[in-house]
Amino acid sequence: MQNIVEVEELSGSEYKISINVPAELVDKKFDEFFESIKKQAVVPGFRKGKAPVSRLRQVYGQKARPTVSQMIIGEYYTQAVKDHDINPVGNPLIEDMKPGDQYPGKFDFDNSYSVSLTIEVLPKLDPIGYKGLSLDFPEHDENELFNVMMKQYQEQFAERSQITDRGAELGDSLVIDFKGFVNDKPFDGGEAQGFSVDSLGQGHFIPGFEDQIVGMKAGETKDINVTFPEEYRAAHLAGKDAKFTVTLHSVVETKLAEVDDDLAMMVGHESVDELKEHVQKETDKERKARNRLMLDKQITNALLEKNQFDAPKTMVEKEMLRILGKNKLQNLPPQARDELKSMAEYNIKRAVIMDAIYEKEDDIEVTPEELNKMLEEHAVRNNQTKDELVSNLYNSGQMDNFVGVLRLSSTIDFIIDNANQESEEENVDGSN
Repeated sequence: MQNIVEVEELSGSEYKISINVPAELVDKKFDEFFESIKKQAVVPGFRKGKAPVSRLRQVYGQKARPTVSQMIIGEYYTQAVKDHDINPVGNPLIEDMKPGDQYPGKFDFDNSYSVSLTIEVLPKLDPIGYKGLSLDFPEHDENELFNVMMKQYQEQFAERSQITDRGAELGDSLVIDFKGFVNDKPFDGGEAQGFSVDSLGQGHFIPGFEDQIVGMKAGETKDINVTFPEEYRAAHLAGKDAKFTVTLHSVVETKLAEVDDDLAMMVGHESVDELKEHVQKETDKERKARNRLMLDKQITNALLEKNQFDAPKTMVEKEMLRILGKNKLQNLPPQARDELKSMAEYNIKRAVIMDAIYEKEDDIEVTPEELNKMLEEHAVRNNQTKDELVSNLYNSGQMDNFVGVLRLSSTIDFIIDNANQESEEENVDGSN
């Protein structure tokens, strides 16, 4: 006798469940359904609730099929995933169900019922290669990073003045119009009016464009000749010569604030030494964050090379939507959608492999103290009490995600602690 339920593993992340229910069991499901509605059923020739089930089936049999099919799927699908220890990701996909169909599956001439579903699952991984990874620990120019962060305060209180008696110089802020031509014909995306350039020379345009603006004065129009890079993102422009007609409307010179006690006071510190101490702490924090980001990427790339698996399509789709926010997937051009999909697959695979390592290693553990500290820090950043944050996380169903971030961080720490350092001998937190 054929099994009612058959489960087939299609891939490491996908299963097929085929349900074939014989007529006698389907009949029992119909009886069960009509018994549940019998008291409320109205059938011509009978008082309300007095029609026998056999009569109900004659009158309402076809209309009951959508509900009965769901009852059958609910019972056998639930039992199948339990018996085969399957952890579905998202809802099952009904095979061969078309728009307009009243119910999934098929009732045959003898009233037997069949349906096939595909479900995605988290890949079952036994992760390898995460101990003894060879990692390049990042090196940073401490002075350069300090200067960059100090410059942010200098720019915040900089003196800005309109310039009319000289040409544009590197570092000036500009407002320009431009129109581009290839073979003397305008091209899409090559034109703008009132375009703001925050700081001339910072690479806002293709190579050679900004250099030719240097020396132009407000009110001047000039033709600029450039060549698009061979690897330019718009393939129809890559490697082609172009001419841009540029009109410069305004030039603004920015004089950075001096690093002195006056700047310190405006920022909220009592002295320049206190300001420098603050910037140094911010520099250290930024360096640690950059180190962590670079090491995380190295680790993820190495692990995904050693542990190859498919990311569940359902999870990838959800991640694409999360990255997009309120935007719609269908509005994306094909190239942008492909890039978004690659990013989403990377994120999902990273989460899956890290979670598998966490589950495998008894030495990786998220302690209540660590969770409590993270909750407190997050609450402070969002001007909440910890109790308010915890309540919001539970009410929105986000607490598991919150804990997941901490699990992932602990897993990264474990991998780094067990890695082979190939460059500077420093920890991920930047201490020597």
